[in-house]
Amino acid sequence: MFNNINEALAWLVLRTKSVYGLADFKKFLASQGNPELKTKCLHIAGTNGKGSTTNYLRSIFQQVGYKTGSFTSPHLVVHNDRIRINNEMISDERLLAYLNKYYNVFTEYGLSMFEIDMFIACVYFAEEKVDYAMIEVGIGGELDATNVIDPEVSIITTIDYDHMQYLGNTLALIAKAKAGIIKPNRPCVSHAKPIEAQEVIKNKCLETNSHLYLVKEPSNIKVTDYLTFDYPDFPNIKLNTLALYQADNASTVLETMKALKDLGLNFKKEDIYEGLFLANWPGRFEQVSANPLVFLDGAHNREGIEALAKTVTALKRPCNIVFAALKDKETDKMVESLLKITKNVTVTQFNFYRDKPAKELAGDYPVKVIQNWEEALKENLNNNPGMVIITGSLYFISIVRQWFKEKK
Repeated sequence: MFNNINEALAWLVLRTKSVYGLADFKKFLASQGNPELKTKCLHIAGTNGKGSTTNYLRSIFQQVGYKTGSFTSPHLVVHNDRIRINNEMISDERLLAYLNKYYNVFTEYGLSMFEIDMFIACVYFAEEKVDYAMIEVGIGGELDATNVIDPEVSIITTIDYDHMQYLGNTLALIAKAKAGIIKPNRPCVSHAKPIEAQEVIKNKCLETNSHLYLVKEPSNIKVTDYLTFDYPDFPNIKLNTLALYQADNASTVLETMKALKDLGLNFKKEDIYEGLFLANWPGRFEQVSANPLVFLDGAHNREGIEALAKTVTALKRPCNIVFAALKDKETDKMVESLLKITKNVTVTQFNFYRDKPAKELAGDYPVKVIQNWEEALKENLNNNPGMVIITGSLYFISIVRQWFKEKK
């Protein structure tokens, strides 16, 4: 068996490409006493904003005094941070103990890394008597390994083109996959904007007798040292970020609070305001350096890059952008959006089995190609016009974030 956490994680990562089925995963969970049904939870799906929405909810529940679990992916620094209680990640010792204890059944059932993570999270939350857990979908929803829970509320953030090889190449098909998390007689909160996606979600809610809460658009959005906006019944919300797109994610959370209130779960408004302001989610327009000014952002698809572009444009500062992305993304459209912000775009690559080579990212676009990501960073940091944005992939900014941490 594993002697230390590094051995265990090395084995776990090798199971990344394992393919399994939801029906078989449910059989496995049943064989272990269905730990996924022992904790009250909220389920969060969507193309973008899942992690931020999960974190805002976690912060509010924690502010109220609930012992709150969260399950998110991918991790930014270490594997453990996928599984948290009150924003404290599971310890090496606890994670190693689970991997050793269940090693034989994991291999017997051929579980993938994500399924193992999900199972461990459920067992951990149940054993620690978590009051509520926020569970973020990995990909899609209907066939995702998280779609084994019975949530109090199902939440769908945004719907756009991503993971088309798994979910389909139309917004209606993508929405259908994500609407798969909607449960009978349980409310659903949706921030899906495309009409064809809205129709799919509305029809699913009718089929399942699920009350649908549609997220309204935030208004009066302002950026100073903070981001402020208004939402119906919640004026002057204040977020500790400069990222404009977080107003949308926080609006999804505020509509979720209305759904929870209708379920009899009341929160004081001051706790909601305080929870939103105190929430901190690394890798979402995160400042990692003041001199030079550097932001990391996990935008990893077309919609995410377009949202990032609005934030960077609003800051009205000249900037360099360092960009790396995965093979399965619409990278041409992402690069086009970045070039609308600045002509100073550098494309690079990093050591990950799904990363796209820098030369392929560049194509015929007027961008600089530096294949070594560290060299790309150093050149842009040394020759920046006022600000550097590093983006394109959560996996990429995870590596970069650690690089900055080690430099301090």
